[in-house]
Amino acid sequence: MKRLFAVLLLCATLLPGQALSQAGSPISPETRKELSDFFSPFAAANMQGFDQKTLTDKELLHFALWHCIMRADPSLKRVNGGNDIVIPSAVIDTITQTVFGRTIQKHRKAQYVESLASGEAFVFAQVDSLRPGEGDTFLAAGTIYYTAAGETIDPHATRAQWKRAGADVRVGGTFSGVLRRTEAPQPHWTVLQYAVKEAS
Repeated sequence: MKRLFAVLLLCATLLPGQALSQAGSPISPETRKELSDFFSPFAAANMQGFDQKTLTDKELLHFALWHCIMRADPSLKRVNGGNDIVIPSAVIDTITQTVFGRTIQKHRKAQYVESLASGEAFVFAQVDSLRPGEGDTFLAAGTIYYTAAGETIDPHATRAQWKRAGADVRVGGTFSGVLRRTEAPQPHWTVLQYAVKEAS
């Protein structure tokens, strides 16, 4: 009986934490979509794990350029028959300040020219869980997917929906991130840490 009581006491101590880490906080469809869109440029840019101490200016620039390629603002100048975009350094700084809470210390040029054309796979992310972290932070976790370039799919659909549509969508890995939510002057998420694990 004493042994059984000890086991029950141990379970009572461990299970609440396990339930929190596994179930997390319910995510509304709107928040899931917002966070999936937030993390998709990380997946497309093949960002490696980092925190605020290890994140370099080179990685900031790499992410921001991919962000502009994925979500090309109509206001950005097109050159080379519309195949390339011109990205001012100020646009890079706006993106990195919003997403990472910091900017590149010194740009090597006033603007960057990047190609919009891509023959690579379409890579995107979906957030699977979100739970409270320490202080005012949140812990997000999700899955990285990819499909052939040119294939039209809904990146917010489910695996079952992709399968019914005959789309060949594969798992590229998993990711997790520590986030902070800022409400003013405009609501947005800022990433503090990021980790990624490739599919085996």
